[in-house]
Amino acid sequence: MIDKKIDSLPFHEMPWDDFERLVWELVQATEHLSPCHRYGTPGQAQGGIDIAGRAADGRWHAFQVKQVAQFTEASVRRALDAFVHGPRPHGATRLIIVTSCKGTRTQVRDLAHRYQARHSDLTLGEIWDAEHLGRLLRSQPFIVARYFGDEAARRFCDNDALGEFFSAEGSCNVGIPLIAADPFSLEVHEAIAVDHATHDSPLPVYFRRPLDDELDTAVDQALAGQSVMKVLLGDSSTGKTRAAWEAIQRVPRDWRLWHPTSYDDLLGSIDSVAPRTVLWLNEINRYLLSGDPDRDEQVAVRLAGLLRSSRCTPVLVLGTTWHEHWSTMAMAPRNERAQTKALLARCWVRVPETFSEHEVSALMAESEQTDRRMLQAARLAESGHVIQYLAGGPAQLERYETGSPAARAVLQAAMDARRLGHGLDLPHAFLKAAAASYLTSLQRDLAQPNWFRQAVEHLSAPCRGVRGPLAPAPGFSLTNMQESSHYRLSDFVELYARRHRQLVCPGEEFWSAAAQYSAGASDRVALSRAALDRGRATDAETLALAAAEEGEGAALYTLARWIGEHGGDDEDPLPYYELAAELGNAEAQVAVAWRYECEEGLDEAELWYRKAAKSNGRVDAVVGLASVLSRRGEDMAAAELNDAALKSGFFGARAVEYQARLLADGDQHERALLLTTQSFKAGNTEAFTGLAWTYRYKDTPRAIDVFLHAIDAGDTNAPRELAWVYEEEGETALADHFCEVAVSLGETNVLRGLGMIRRSQGDYRSAAGLFWRAYNLGLRYALPELARLREEEGNLKRAERLYWRVLEEGDPSAARDLVRILESSGRTRQAEDLAASFTDLLEALAQARAARGERRAAEHILAAAIGQGHPNLLLSLAGLRQQHGDIAGAERALRQAQDAGVYFARERLAKLLERASA
Repeated sequence: MIDKKIDSLPFHEMPWDDFERLVWELVQATEHLSPCHRYGTPGQAQGGIDIAGRAADGRWHAFQVKQVAQFTEASVRRALDAFVHGPRPHGATRLIIVTSCKGTRTQVRDLAHRYQARHSDLTLGEIWDAEHLGRLLRSQPFIVARYFGDEAARRFCDNDALGEFFSAEGSCNVGIPLIAADPFSLEVHEAIAVDHATHDSPLPVYFRRPLDDELDTAVDQALAGQSVMKVLLGDSSTGKTRAAWEAIQRVPRDWRLWHPTSYDDLLGSIDSVAPRTVLWLNEINRYLLSGDPDRDEQVAVRLAGLLRSSRCTPVLVLGTTWHEHWSTMAMAPRNERAQTKALLARCWVRVPETFSEHEVSALMAESEQTDRRMLQAARLAESGHVIQYLAGGPAQLERYETGSPAARAVLQAAMDARRLGHGLDLPHAFLKAAAASYLTSLQRDLAQPNWFRQAVEHLSAPCRGVRGPLAPAPGFSLTNMQESSHYRLSDFVELYARRHRQLVCPGEEFWSAAAQYSAGASDRVALSRAALDRGRATDAETLALAAAEEGEGAALYTLARWIGEHGGDDEDPLPYYELAAELGNAEAQVAVAWRYECEEGLDEAELWYRKAAKSNGRVDAVVGLASVLSRRGEDMAAAELNDAALKSGFFGARAVEYQARLLADGDQHERALLLTTQSFKAGNTEAFTGLAWTYRYKDTPRAIDVFLHAIDAGDTNAPRELAWVYEEEGETALADHFCEVAVSLGETNVLRGLGMIRRSQGDYRSAAGLFWRAYNLGLRYALPELARLREEEGNLKRAERLYWRVLEEGDPSAARDLVRILESSGRTRQAEDLAASFTDLLEALAQARAARGERRAAEHILAAAIGQGHPNLLLSLAGLRQQHGDIAGAERALRQAQDAGVYFARERLAKLLERASA
């Protein structure tokens, strides 16, 4: 029986790419074609074919997908002529035209039948419209739910099919059957075409490399019942996604694959992951670098929980990312992104940027068996960049370099928009308006009326069989005199821009165009943040207000925080907080509530805390509400709220700890200790340490009492912290006592910390003994501290030997010290060779060279590194110039750093100008 509550599905409201993907999945499910793949990319000559598949009898079938309001006789004639007279993929003999129209006119079907009568060797008369698609989809709830939601599947699909789809609890597993996965939907790059061939397989034959052995091991672990995660680390077009795709070909076909569309999708559905699922996180930075560190940490916690969960074991998590994103995620400062760093630790698989000479030779030696696309890439790619050549990267850059001023301006606008945070699809109106800021007045005056169309036609023309550097977004074309409404930048060109345009800050017209024409509110939010990073507060405000008009308050919240940290005394961030809060931004709601609570406006504080807790479930709002109720004397209600926060997990326990610190600052010590104890018991092992260090330098006896209480509560961190506090207070005997207690509990880092304190006090002998003991107990990073001690003693030879030992044991932290020692002792060539292997060592080399009196040489080192994509070194360059009295040069470097969005550049520049004017 069919549930008649929904008679049809809104195909016309879907993004074009989703409509094509839905059709592709439906074809696989109903036509039983193998292989079956989406054919070509926008910009390629593909004869209008969107999907191709092979039937059991060996014949190929082709599908043309049209998301249109009307499908006329002229439309069907063009489609059929292109198939009959043009090149057909794999020699296909059957064409099915799929449209989103509610029905098909009789004249259209009659024309298709006349073509069929004239071409009896082909099958041409089939047209699937929305009614036909609906009939097929009645028995496909997995597909309906994926594109229209679970509720639509319940109300549209046959009950028999729903019985297989939904579990007894009425929920469904996320993802699709692995057998239905399409490499191009999973973002595997299309390869170059050779001689306009239409019979090549969609993907070149895969060439295995050593990294594939690591992936095979991970797959073996998953097949043995263990959940495992691997992240392929490499730059654009190095083969990361293809390697992951090849790895899952060994996974049984009864597994599922889930590719979350966003971090919201991931967080919302991760509990529905079933055992034997591949979680596909291509560009994992999309989920772990959302612009909201708290949200990123939540994603990391949920992913870690998925890997530990026995309910859904085994799960295979495969991700990819670029090096620059990995650095942000996995190498953040010590007190940032702790959950993300823990998740990513030891799970990376490095993907080489180039093929080795041996690998290229192996490809060439088997020329008869090697895929001809791979063979051409092996022959012509420069310096082993085989995968990049396959993706057409060099030709895309050549198109940019040889373009007209207008074409270069359009592409520069696209590059800057993407690297500054705009989403994939760049609106036509935005690019046209923004590109004007990259043209001189004379170039604008001389431009032809159709300059933009000419520019995008030049940029979107195919490059060696793949799309141009800026091509129409999927679903749009440049045919029939119609310009695409959106464009996409190739990721190879995007990576080039991220490396080579970091020092460029777009002009005012760019930001104005972004505020007016960006694709959506999320794009305006991202660009507003980028403007703030570059000190453009006015542009950031314009973008934030534009996003607010679409109901998004995140940019206003960020702007308010920025004003609070950087604004003058006469700038109040509260109006921006309040506007963001009114728009439903939970962080702003908590900030407004906290502001009112501090000003004793408890009614208003309660209102905003409740809104944040209700709309977003933020645990800090729950804890804040508990604080307000407690101040009113409603202790029972406050306790219930705190208990709820503590039961919610790590973030709830941490929020209770932060509340305890605030109570401590307000002299509510008993209450603070009670909440801290509850936070510790809920699993927050750093709770007592946080409270004690709140007291440390203003009430040391109370800090010690907190640590002693923590020891009684079973906190193994407390003896370590107490040893350090007692040592700083001159209580050496007590420090030694608690040091031994900590060591007995396995906290060997206490030895390192105690040694560092005694080294700072000049007690080198005792400190050296502590460092050696820590090292012998397995704490490897105690050895660099011993080396620094020897250096402070003046024993440079012993220090150098220790630093080399540290480096040989795999700890790169010693390299910076070695560069400094080698350079200062005149061994410049050795220092340069060592610095060349680690980019971040160039700063140490430059500083050491400047200390030797070679300032120009030092600046040259820094300038070269900055030009290679390391704008953070502009701060070092500014410091070097300022140290030598070159205030103007320091100012130039800091302004460049500010344009590049380097942290602290604005603050450093303000201080420099303030001192210069004093």
